[in-house]
Amino acid sequence: MNKALDIKNWNEGGNSYVLKGNSKNKWVGFQVTVIDELVKKFDDEFNIVIWTDPDLENDYYCIPFSSVKHLFVEERMTTGKFKNRWTAIIKDGRFLMHSNQKYSEDISHFYSAELLPKSSIEINDDFFIENAKAEINVRYGQSKFRKGVLKNFNNKCGLTGISESSLIRASHIVPWAHRKDCRGDITNGISLYCEIDALFDGGYISFSNNYEVIISDKFDTFSNPLKEQLNKLRERKLDRPKKALKPEYLEYHRKIILK
Repeated sequence: MNKALDIKNWNEGGNSYVLKGNSKNKWVGFQVTVIDELVKKFDDEFNIVIWTDPDLENDYYCIPFSSVKHLFVEERMTTGKFKNRWTAIIKDGRFLMHSNQKYSEDISHFYSAELLPKSSIEINDDFFIENAKAEINVRYGQSKFRKGVLKNFNNKCGLTGISESSLIRASHIVPWAHRKDCRGDITNGISLYCEIDALFDGGYISFSNNYEVIISDKFDTFSNPLKEQLNKLRERKLDRPKKALKPEYLEYHRKIILK
């Protein structure tokens, strides 16, 4: 049996969006209402699981939403008969938006990705309880951070002004995994439209201490479509947040994250 069928779906209390893909090209549709609900509940910490043959054990993709979230924007929704959803196909290990296949992401490394096993530890096990408490604290901290960062930028993207909450990310300046001491500090966060967030997280852009956009020095090596997107950001500047961002965090991003 396909291992993907063991994953608890979002409507059964899980944090995964489990979908059966078309057997020919793994065509699949994503409901906007479901994506919005998952983003509200988990930010971008949930999985998109796509499977085809129920009898093939490892024929599935287990894709962290964070790796493809930049593709799920309003202008890439389908039109016509099936509105208010996104559709995509998987071809040669790439996740391609059906509305325009130039928007894609390599997901080959998520094929047959190992699934988290069901816990065999009893609930009264002290170790399990402490880890469950820790996970709850992390989730609560992430939610509190997001709310604080968005409020600091008047609940909109600090660069584009887009205010649809499902498209806004509370982006850490110093990444979550790099330093524990500033994870919950709202001055370590910027409210960004999901596509801008992907550019910032990926080190394609950064910001000066005066909030001006800085483009990576590797600009000339990027693809022409990416250059076009980055050129649109030149000479742009973040709206000034209510509480100033810490210069040391911005300097860290420029030094460590910016390509």
